[in-house]
Amino acid sequence: MRRVFIISIAGLLFLAACSDIRKPSDANFTKAINQYLAKHGQACASIGQMFPVDVPESDQGDQYGIGSQMAALEQAGLVHSSNIVAAAPGVLRPGARHPLKRYELTDEGGKYFRLVPGIFGKTGSFCYGQKTVDSIVKWTEPMTVGAYSQSEVTYTYKLLDLAGWAERPDVQRVFSDIRGTVNGASKADEIAGLQLTNKGWDVPVP
Repeated sequence: MRRVFIISIAGLLFLAACSDIRKPSDANFTKAINQYLAKHGQACASIGQMFPVDVPESDQGDQYGIGSQMAALEQAGLVHSSNIVAAAPGVLRPGARHPLKRYELTDEGGKYFRLVPGIFGKTGSFCYGQKTVDSIVKWTEPMTVGAYSQSEVTYTYKLLDLAGWAERPDVQRVFSDIRGTVNGASKADEIAGLQLTNKGWDVPVP
C-alpha cells in the first residue's frame, strides 16, 4: 500500500511539472525565448562580402561605406591592408587594372567572422555578442490560432560576451547597426511570437 501511495505522489508531481511548463509565465517565456536566442540570437554586423575585400581608391575616403568600415576594423585589429594593383570590383572595363587597398582577416578577426544567413543567402559578417533575455515586459493572454495556443511576448535583451572592438566609437560610427544594438541593450523592446507545444512554450522557426 505504501508503495502505491509513493507512486501516486510521484505521478501527481509529474503531472504538476508538465502542467507548469504549459503555464503562461515570465519564467516559461524567458526559457523559450532564450532557447531560440541561443541558436538565432548572435549580434552580427554584415559587410556583405567575403575576404579578401578590395577597395578602390575612389571609395577609400568615403565617410561611410565599405572603405570606412574596413578602415575602422583595421584600427580595431580585425583586418590588415596592403596596396595592390588589380581589376577593381564594379568597374565597367573588364581587365582594367587600378590601385586598390586589399583587406584580409587577421587571426583576431577570424575569431569573429561568420557566414550568417540573410535574405539572399549567407553573407560575411562580424559577430560581437550573444543576445539573451534581460526582462519580460508584457505578454498577451494566450489564444488559440489553428492547432496551437499562442502568445505575443515583449521583452528586453542584454548582450553576453560583448567584444571590446564593438564598443569602439570609430567602429560604431560606421556600423550603425552595432551602435543601435549595443546602445539598445536592456532598453529596446523586442517582440517574439510563442506557441504552446507538448513540450511547453516555443518560438517557432520559419
